[in-house]
Amino acid sequence: MSSDGGLRDRWVCRATGAAGSTDKSRDGGRDANDRQRATATLGLPTPFSVARTLAFLRHSSLRTPYHFVDARRVRRVVRLEGRALLVEFAFPIRRTAGIRVSVLRDAAARGRHPIERPPVAPALRRLAAVVWSLEDDLRCCYRILGADPLLAPLVRRCRGLHNVRTPDLYEALVIAILNQQISVAAAESVRRRLLAALGDRLAYAGTTYIGFPSPRRLRAMSPRALQVLGLSRQKARYMLEVADRAAAGLLEPARFDGVADEDAVAKLMEVPGVGRWTAEIALMRGLGRRDIFPAGDLGLIVAAQRVLGCARRPREDEMRALAERWKGWRTYGALYLWRTLGIAA
Repeated sequence: MSSDGGLRDRWVCRATGAAGSTDKSRDGGRDANDRQRATATLGLPTPFSVARTLAFLRHSSLRTPYHFVDARRVRRVVRLEGRALLVEFAFPIRRTAGIRVSVLRDAAARGRHPIERPPVAPALRRLAAVVWSLEDDLRCCYRILGADPLLAPLVRRCRGLHNVRTPDLYEALVIAILNQQISVAAAESVRRRLLAALGDRLAYAGTTYIGFPSPRRLRAMSPRALQVLGLSRQKARYMLEVADRAAAGLLEPARFDGVADEDAVAKLMEVPGVGRWTAEIALMRGLGRRDIFPAGDLGLIVAAQRVLGCARRPREDEMRALAERWKGWRTYGALYLWRTLGIAA
């Protein structure tokens, strides 16, 4: 469980290096690279609540690389086609319009002789579809969840809230491992130090945006260097194991195509430091599996206790039995239960 509600709304710093400062110039000072930026537009599914989905991200441990520009625009650094890009997701004001995803800065375009790179528009479309779970048909989901008197009120409260995902399984695993057995504030602090030390940096309009560390950069660190950033000795080893597997291509989505959820959980649990909870959270976030329910999550247990009106907290086996009602869409059952606590894991 993670609740970041009291933390800042962005992970950016001024060109001078101070974290979290405001981008006063916003979109001013564009250069030729900006004018030739790659852009892709995708339609939004029905229903899709921009406000609820962005609120989910804002209160989630996934938020660290994101900068909230305004109520409908967010930015982050991602790696696509082997290079670092500053990407903006702009959500529409009108329901009939689509989400626009644009490259604001390309690391390959820096310097006097920018490197020629292939177009990234197809990769931008894939990225947006993944991050915002645009292929999840919530109408189908609500036929299952809405039929349960326990969840029907939550469906009405959370209508249009989509699962927010990481760009890849590697990032989801790293975040989940960092969240293990420490406080929310401590996990956030370590995430920020990790990004500051190892993340890609791209400047745009007077602000420097910091991305998530690539597997290559992470695995180049020694365990001791990671401990200096705040990781325990065990977690440093676990992070390097994850980075090694990502660099070797073992965490690519294709490796999990056709693999049943339980088998995927078992496969991830072969990674040192990945228990059942970590594997389930990573599958929800990193692969967008729709039928995962991390029944051992304390936040879910507390939420279920409140919704059920129980005097005691349900056991993990009771949680799994409860979630059987939502089979096919248990990820969204978990997501909407978390929201009753005002958090996103």
